[in-house]
Amino acid sequence: MKRAHLLLACWVGVALVSHLLVGEHRRLEPRKPIIRYQDLFLDLLGEGRTLLARLVWFQADLYHEQQDSAGVAVFQQKEVIPLLRMVTYLDPSFADAYDTIAYDLDEGFGQTRQAIDLVEEGLLYSPESYALNFRRAFLADKQRDSVSALLYGQRAYDSTDADTNQFLAAKLMRRASLRMRDPWWGIQVVDLLIRLRVPDPDAELTRIWHDMLQGKGVKTGSGPAG
Repeated sequence: MKRAHLLLACWVGVALVSHLLVGEHRRLEPRKPIIRYQDLFLDLLGEGRTLLARLVWFQADLYHEQQDSAGVAVFQQKEVIPLLRMVTYLDPSFADAYDTIAYDLDEGFGQTRQAIDLVEEGLLYSPESYALNFRRAFLADKQRDSVSALLYGQRAYDSTDADTNQFLAAKLMRRASLRMRDPWWGIQVVDLLIRLRVPDPDAELTRIWHDMLQGKGVKTGSGPAG
């Protein structure tokens, strides 16, 4: 009788462990990717996606001109944003589309957080884009996020894009560095301006910053003082 009870207990234990293992196995199994019809459609388009993106961009620009001619205010042209968003779906490397949407969201609708999210999405596909890095730095500066403004401003300054404005990037960084009151960043920004043949905006302040860094044993260019 005791043997039967022992066998029954063992069987119940094995069943319980088996159930737990099955559940754990299912949990560890890689999830099947969710296949969206939009993705299948875009895959079917293949390289034609880029051409279609350009056509939609052209259509959005044409619609914008028509609305301007009709006297419709820029930020009342709500049909433009969906068209531009379609451009980013078709060609995620289309930085200008991301930048234009972000500008409209921020300036026209006051949706700065959404604009930042969109710019960061665009930077995943175009990390070297001057337009997107400058836009991200501008939005950060608007939110008084000085660290992000400096980091993205530096990326914009260093961008190798054909159409850049290094002076605007350095000017934005200057404002952020003054707000932070960080000597290291302040000197770095002055150096960027001097490279552009722009005189030091405040030579006396730069001298004070140099003295502060030397007092902390930090050499110019070695990193933020801590």
